[in-house]
Amino acid sequence: MRNYLSAILLSAIPIGASADVQFGSYDQFQTRFGPAQVVGATPSQSLTALGAALPVELDYRWEILGAWGMEGTDHDWLLATHHHGGNMCGPGITVIRVAQGEVRMMGETGACEGIARDLRVLPDALELDIYTDGLRRAFTTYRFDAAGMAQTPGIAPVAAPPPAGPVDPAPWLGRHVSHLLRDPVHQARFLTIMSEADLAALSAHIAVGTGMERRGDWLLGAGCMAHSCNSHGAVLGIRLSDGQPRAVYWDPGSDGWPHTRVLGADVYDPTWHGWLNQHHERGL
Repeated sequence: MRNYLSAILLSAIPIGASADVQFGSYDQFQTRFGPAQVVGATPSQSLTALGAALPVELDYRWEILGAWGMEGTDHDWLLATHHHGGNMCGPGITVIRVAQGEVRMMGETGACEGIARDLRVLPDALELDIYTDGLRRAFTTYRFDAAGMAQTPGIAPVAAPPPAGPVDPAPWLGRHVSHLLRDPVHQARFLTIMSEADLAALSAHIAVGTGMERRGDWLLGAGCMAHSCNSHGAVLGIRLSDGQPRAVYWDPGSDGWPHTRVLGADVYDPTWHGWLNQHHERGL
């Protein structure tokens, strides 16, 4: 049983792995055992809990993400994060165990990781799954208990490939292709024509792009690699009538010569090849 501890009461709202964990953003928060608060003004903030200063580093900004507990236990788990205020990614999530008259710093998750995939409150522990790659496949499970913090790598299972058939483009029009490639159903669709290594490469090569669009019987996307747009790029498409995917990515290759990777049936289709030639200066 997993419960969310709001600022007012303990209410039963389970957090499942099928959806990202939704954290709050608070300057103060009331746990069952007393208040927690962000103190100080930017650029020099820190935290207090139960009226005592916590041994955390001063930073540009701190925020409390919330507190979670299980009914019948003698402690809550307070989560917070901080940031230096620049454009670089900041530290992870600080986990604090709060009990009657006792506050214990448990540890901090890794810097520059992704979003939280799942949060589990157990009678004697808190577990957080946090994604470590842009495809939301690889993640780290952080476990906080009496022994401190432990880390275990994990990988999300690949969904079964969807059956052939029409695809509705409406949910994806105007959205960046990264959303499509993170979707388990469409990940499985593209994995029918490529390896997991190719899927990761495709995601990196198309990371900087615009929204997807529909042209005739195709849902199409294009982009390039961050900081390497002049040399690394990709296009992808899904034929709407039968769900068949295609993708192409290109880069200079380790030997310095242009390399183009074609994935999926290379049967000529004027819409697909028109899109490809529009975005790939060498064409195919």
